[in-house]
Parts: sequence; structure tokens; C-alpha cells
Amino acid sequence: MTKSKKKENSSLIDVRLNDIQGIHPAIQNAVATTADLIYASAPDDYSELAIHYLLNLHPIHVAKLEGQLHVIAGFRSYELACLRLYEEAQLTCIMHSGLASEELSDIAIIDIAGSPIMHSLGPKYVQQLQTLAQSFSHRASLLFPKLKSIRRIRGQKKSSD
Repeated sequence: MTKSKKKENSSLIDVRLNDIQGIHPAIQNAVATTADLIYASAPDDYSELAIHYLLNLHPIHVAKLEGQLHVIAGFRSYELACLRLYEEAQLTCIMHSGLASEELSDIAIIDIAGSPIMHSLGPKYVQQLQTLAQSFSHRASLLFPKLKSIRRIRGQKKSSD
């Protein structure tokens, strides 16, 4: 990890979604290069309740620049929040201060590259989703509408029954 001359601090803050101005300018190019990544889930695959809890489990990370909040990590969480929640929705974010420009870039890259690796189901994706759907039954399908019909899961091949 790179060392900064300033001490980095982070704390939890509650903000309205529309208080976040977008991606931090120092990392916009890094984020833009991966804008065409295709996620296995679409915004409608989550209930509003699921999104709120997921945002608490995987918070948006922000930093202030000229008095305005900008996203430095949690880009997928931010994208889902923007697509599924009201602008006035209250979110708990992690506020970072005292980060050097290189650290901003490192955090962004770790989020963009590391999060999918850490959270990936790996091989036999559809079978693993079926196991999740069966394990949590009706409640899982309410929270994640995608699990109601296994046919809606991208990447599934048609069976030859």
C-alpha cells in the first residue's frame, strides 16, 4: 500500500443520494474504462428493501472535493442506488478524508477489480443460484425477484428435456 503524507481518516455519515455529485474527478477516467462491464444482475433484480440492506453491507465510499461529496468506491452500489432509489433517499456512506490522489486511484481499482473477484460465485453459477433460491425459499424471491424464475438468470443454457 502506498503511504500518504497525511493521515487517512474514515467515518460513517448519513447523506441523501442527491447530495452525492457523482464520481470523483481524480478517478473518472479509471471508472470510465470499465463502464461497459456487464453485471450478472439488472437493477430490477433487487427489491427496494434488498437494495437498502445491500447498501449498508456494501456502502458507497465518498470524499469531499471543494465542499461536495464524490464517490471513490462502491461504484456498483452507487449505480444501483441511482437507478432504484429516490433522490432524497437517506444512505449511510463511508466518508474518507486525507487521501492522496494515488490512494484514491488505488481504492477505485481495488473496488472495480477486487469486488467482483471476492463476491463471484465461480463455476456452476446457475446451480449455485438455484441452491440459494431453494435455501431461502419464498423470502429470497421477494428480496431478489430474479430468483423467482431461474430461466431469467443470464448465462443459463436451455435444457434438452
